[in-house]
Amino acid sequence: MSIGLLGSGCRSSLTHGGSAGEGGKRGSSGTPRADWERRAEAHAAFAAGLVRGMNGDAEGLMTYFERVTENDLSNHELVSDVARRFLQQGKVDRALKLLDRIATRPETPGELHALHGVALAQAGRIDEALEAYLRAAAKPPVVVAVYQAVVRILAQDRKRSAETLPLLATARGAFSKDPSGLLEIADLYRAVGAADTRLQVRAQAAMLEVLDRIRSLRPEDPSILLRVADRYAQTGKADLSEAVLREVHERAPRNPAALARLAELSLRSGRIPEASRQLEALRKIDPANPVTYYFLGVVALEEKQFERARNHFERAILLNPALEPAHTDLAVALLSLERPEEASTALDRARREIAPSFRLEYLSGVARSQLKRYDQAFEAYQAAERLGSTNRPPLTDHRFYFQVGAMLERKGDEARSIEYLEKALELKPDFDEALNHLGYLWADKGTNLARARAMIEQAVRAEPENPAYLDSLGWVLFKLGRHAEALEWLTKARARLTEPDATVLDHLGDAAAACRRWDLAREAWEASLRVEASPTVRRKLETAPPSGSK
Repeated sequence: MSIGLLGSGCRSSLTHGGSAGEGGKRGSSGTPRADWERRAEAHAAFAAGLVRGMNGDAEGLMTYFERVTENDLSNHELVSDVARRFLQQGKVDRALKLLDRIATRPETPGELHALHGVALAQAGRIDEALEAYLRAAAKPPVVVAVYQAVVRILAQDRKRSAETLPLLATARGAFSKDPSGLLEIADLYRAVGAADTRLQVRAQAAMLEVLDRIRSLRPEDPSILLRVADRYAQTGKADLSEAVLREVHERAPRNPAALARLAELSLRSGRIPEASRQLEALRKIDPANPVTYYFLGVVALEEKQFERARNHFERAILLNPALEPAHTDLAVALLSLERPEEASTALDRARREIAPSFRLEYLSGVARSQLKRYDQAFEAYQAAERLGSTNRPPLTDHRFYFQVGAMLERKGDEARSIEYLEKALELKPDFDEALNHLGYLWADKGTNLARARAMIEQAVRAEPENPAYLDSLGWVLFKLGRHAEALEWLTKARARLTEPDATVLDHLGDAAAACRRWDLAREAWEASLRVEASPTVRRKLETAPPSGSK
């Protein structure tokens, strides 16, 4: 508060007229003697406080200013300033001593009632704080912060949360021609719905009505309309969000924020060519905007143009090294280009620029796994698990646990592989990839064969043309000694391969040999060796009976 403002306030209090108290003596001005003395003391205390403040004595300033308020409550600005200083210093009791006195005066403005509410809330006197805020709401001009405080208190009490809706209806009336105020009211409806699910439908409907009202006011400030578009999108009204963004774009064609949001909506709805055109226009308007290059990279990823995506993401990172999704999507592009070493290096570089995240650690696990650095991969996956499990809902879903389990199986850590695959199935019991993988693992080891068969058969029912699943079923039947059935399923698996697979061909050879179909066995093993060298398969071929044997 400026010295001039404080001085002005104090002078006005000294000239304020008053009536004679009972039995009071009047001075020459007609003011009761006792009242005149109090005002004179207030004036002297104010001057003394100013002197101490200018000399750097903050405590002395507060001591004398507090004395001013003890003798004169009519200077509302000074009362507010003193109370706020006490609250800032954590001296809630001294603030309340002052504000409790002024709250009973009929001329007290709404701002001071609101400040009284703040102090009461800090003291833990929530019911009294609510009453103070409601008194503030009844005294114009009302500020949105008062409604925000009341809603915050009521929404936390399930017995009283329904009271927020009629209160906000009143607020809508108070701010009916103020787009900025209405936008804050819309956010309060959203907060009420989030705090109490019983009110969610009504609160969202009211919020949409408020957003419609803001649109009808045709605010000139584009930032308000952009926020309206965001709120429509948050309530699932993508069509209304897009309509508002197009309005902004028509009024201000070179507004980069509207164009960027339109491009994002086009991306989300799968309109890739339109998104691409919008982003190219955005690049011309704002060539140094990293978000533009990030979204251009996303478009390129969608179109499977991974090299172009890589270039765009690297440009985005160059312009803004802290743009987290650009780092992780760059890794996705590099992994899609089968460059796991570069992806791992890019993610290590990202750790120096951005905060740890589930996606960063997860992709590090994928890259290191592809490089067969299994210990490092597991370390990254464990970090991802710690980060992702705190999210609501958790990011560590069935696909995550399957990925870790599959990596551990390749590492040769069977026990932990089974642990992670079973976690995946706990989260999604019909997850066919995990059913097949765990079933095959057991079948290959010759353990839990009955359960393995049931799991693989469930996977085959989900994807009856999947050659990997058909191979697993043939292999578990082979392990169960049902060689003829195994040969049938393995023949189907081979027929559905898009390219030769050494393992499927090896299994087919084993099943054919068990059925004493040596010509087929030799042909399958030879085909397996053409795909991948294997001493084991070579020995089978060398010890097999010659062609024509039975």
